Parts: sequence; structure tokens; C-alpha cells
Amino acid sequence: MTEATVAVTDRLKTDGGNYAMLALDQRESLRDMFARDANGLRVNDEALREFKQSAVEVLTPFASAVLLDRPYSVTGERPSGIADGCALIVAADVLHQEPGAAVTGSSFDELVTVDFLKKVGADAIKFLVIWREGHEVEARGALIERAVELARAAGVASLVEAIVRPAEGATWASAEERHEAILAAAAEVSAFRPDVYKAEVPGYTVGDVSKITEHARRMSQIVDGDWVVLSNGVDKDEFASAVAAAREGGASGFLAGRAIWADTIVEADRVAAMAERSVQRLKNLNAIVDAA
Repeated sequence: MTEATVAVTDRLKTDGGNYAMLALDQRESLRDMFARDANGLRVNDEALREFKQSAVEVLTPFASAVLLDRPYSVTGERPSGIADGCALIVAADVLHQEPGAAVTGSSFDELVTVDFLKKVGADAIKFLVIWREGHEVEARGALIERAVELARAAGVASLVEAIVRPAEGATWASAEERHEAILAAAAEVSAFRPDVYKAEVPGYTVGDVSKITEHARRMSQIVDGDWVVLSNGVDKDEFASAVAAAREGGASGFLAGRAIWADTIVEADRVAAMAERSVQRLKNLNAIVDAA
């Protein structure tokens, strides 16, 4: 890791030198978490903005960084409510996603520029790619390279996330096939030298965290630098154990959202639910990442 990398990533770390980062950049997937109204309509944009703002105010005192999107959270200035000591990560991706469906791809948010990042006081950018073996390799590489170059030009950290998918129209033949894909994606993406690589929990299967440490050790051999885990696809009650197992294998922490706050959306008083359950989860996760 270069001195320049250390300088930009230090802003995202806990006092213990690790990553305890909160993700709040969900867009259409967040909208789908809310109940529909009596007419079957999905919630409006204001509902997303209100939820994100509440989460920022309640949860960022317990996070080393927060990931927010431009359409709903980061507009012309640094979002209000971010706690002192909590860094700002701006999502630079436009997610391709039909209502009620999974993300199928990504492109660059042309409004996330060097000037924009400086204006909003960003400390990092994040870019998500969908990874299918042998599919759109050059196009994916061009997006990753552009994200890394933008971050360097702006003097902020680059975080790149890969979500693995089987071949178009196919399903995974086994859990092991998906585990290997997660490692293959890491090898491809990390070659572009992002400052932090954001990975699906390696070796995880719902109900089974026993393979995570082994696969995390393999991930640590592949990624020449810091890498963190995300929580999408992990049962919320298993995420803390998954983070602990990944840390044992060399992960530097987490950048997670759903496992921390998703179940509060259904509560009548979401803020109270976040203050109780989500804060405690973040405290527990902080202790885990700084314990090793």
C-alpha cells in the first residue's frame, strides 16, 4: 500500500485503524423495502430522503464513514447531520434496476465530478459493478479504471464493489461455484488498484459461516490492499459472526447497510427502532473490527 493510499483511506477508518462504514446509498432497492400504499403504489422520493436523513443523524456517530447517493442524499453541499469524525463516501454509480428487480448493471453518474466531490466535502467515492465471468470484461474494466482515476484526481479514496452473478439466464450450480466467483471477481477488480475493495462475504452460505475464514484468507492473498465486506445477502442475525470470521481471514472491516437498518423500515417509529437496534448492531460491529 502506497503512502498516498494510506493518506486517503485513513479518513475512512476507526480510531483502531479499521473500517466500520455504513451504507445508505440504496435507491430502488430501498424503495422496495417500504410497504406499498392502499393503491399498491410504491413510496415517493421524499420517503427515501426522510429515511436516509434519519439514518444519517442516528447512526453516523457510530460509523467511521457513511456511503450516500447523489440523487437522494448528496446534492449541492455536504449533507447535514453527518457526525463529526464520520467520513463521507459518495456513490458515483448509476444503478440499472427495474422496479422490484435486482441490479443488472451500472454506469457512471456524470454529475459526480472532481468539482462536485470537492464542493460536497467527499472523502471517497464508491462504484459498483456486476461481475459475470467473461462477460463485458473490457466495459467493466473501463468503468473501474474511470472510478479510480476520478478519485485520484479529486484526492479522495476509491472503493470498488463487485456483485457476482451467474451467466445470463443461468443459476449457480452450487454454493462452491459462487464462492469461487467471488474470489475471481476480486482478482479482476483488484488489478485496477482501488484503494479499498468491497466484497460479498467470501465463503458465506445462509446458515453457515464455517467457510468464511478460509475463503477470507484466500481473498487476502488476492487483494493487495484493504478489503471490506458488505451485508447484502447475509442474514442480519449472522452478519456479526460473518464479519468476525472475515476479520480473522484478513478483512479490514465492513461497509454495510441492510443488516444494520433494513428491519427498522417496517416499524411505526423507525427512528426509535434505529436508535435501539441499529445503534447496538453498529457498536457490536465496531468492537469486532477493532478487536483483532
